Amino acid sequence: MSQSSRAMYAYIGSFVMPTPGAHDGLHVFRVDSETGALTPVSSHIPSLNVGSFALDPQRGVLYVTDEVASTSEFREQHQVAGGGGGRIFAFTIDRATGGLSELGQWPSYGTQPAGIALHPSGNFLVVSHFTNRTTTTTQITGTAQLGFTISPRYDDATTVLFPIDAIGRIGAPCDIHVHAPTSPPSCLHSITLFPTSTNDNRTFYLECDMLQDKLLTFTLADKPPLLRIHASHATPQGSGPRYSAFHPTLPVFYVNYEYHPIIETFTYQSDGSFASLSKVEVLPSAEELKASYPPPEGKVLLSDLKVHPGGGFVYTLVRGYNVLSVFRVNHTTGGLERIQTVGLMGGVSPKGCAVSPDGRFVYVALSVSGLVQVWRVEEENSGRLVLTGSTVSVPRPGAVLVVEM
Repeated sequence: MSQSSRAMYAYIGSFVMPTPGAHDGLHVFRVDSETGALTPVSSHIPSLNVGSFALDPQRGVLYVTDEVASTSEFREQHQVAGGGGGRIFAFTIDRATGGLSELGQWPSYGTQPAGIALHPSGNFLVVSHFTNRTTTTTQITGTAQLGFTISPRYDDATTVLFPIDAIGRIGAPCDIHVHAPTSPPSCLHSITLFPTSTNDNRTFYLECDMLQDKLLTFTLADKPPLLRIHASHATPQGSGPRYSAFHPTLPVFYVNYEYHPIIETFTYQSDGSFASLSKVEVLPSAEELKASYPPPEGKVLLSDLKVHPGGGFVYTLVRGYNVLSVFRVNHTTGGLERIQTVGLMGGVSPKGCAVSPDGRFVYVALSVSGLVQVWRVEEENSGRLVLTGSTVSVPRPGAVLVVEM
């Protein structure tokens, strides 16, 4: 891992559980390529509640989800207390400073847009929605003869396809897949692009449905409906699949589970099929946890999942215990071995993380603490992490993206 010769910037989003009001927006930092330290550049749109990022490196455009159930503009326009869903923003990146200029925005056509992925052509965005699980409408059905029924009506759970024009602007949706209604609805937390395509140039996306405990694959067709479900894979009941991450060279991907402290490794084929390879525990044994770590603060929940750009390591965050676990990748099979679990030095509620493009630093966003920590990857020590001591204050930090320009 060598020090980057190009400028690096970190984009960090503030996130508060979706409620009306200010969320503190999107923050830009310059990365010191030698130490990994962050220096503030600018902040944007205080009302923005950042769910996730997608980067178009060719055009220099950053796409951001505003993960809310309702916007103030919608509430004011329709004189309602809620509803309308979130938004998708596009920003152009100033390659000299890392600063952002808004290129445009669109309604996301769903509540709490959580995941976003760019098509390899740069011509489409796919957005998944966490979906508001609060009843939004009370429906009355039936007749006097058969009896009347009071039924709750939830928001539609959607996966949405947006076109992108030549300069990176978002257009009106060209397809919306409305998932089968359930009570409560599907919780589509993340969506990730398969890194390979089929011989007929089809691309595949992997979507995690936390509430229905399943993994879905979508493909893009050349005629309507453009978004089509290709396959569905059930995960253990109550596991809550949260994030997926693909290995950069091996035909494997990884899935973590919000409610089960494991990472599962899957192998996949270019036709979009996949199968489970192995599972690994995220935390040390119960005895070691009791001896070496403070008792958990609240529920033990997994959050982010990232693969090192060199493919040698995988990282995941654990709330409750407030730790980060590091895994070594088997370079033949892609399977994982846990090699380190580190406490976050009193930091509370790790929500997001990112690895610098040169592979030398890991950034951890501690939501409740309002801090982002910088960790150094110790190449000579089998990839273990060492805290640099550098931190930066960010209001309720969540999603983190580090780019090289």
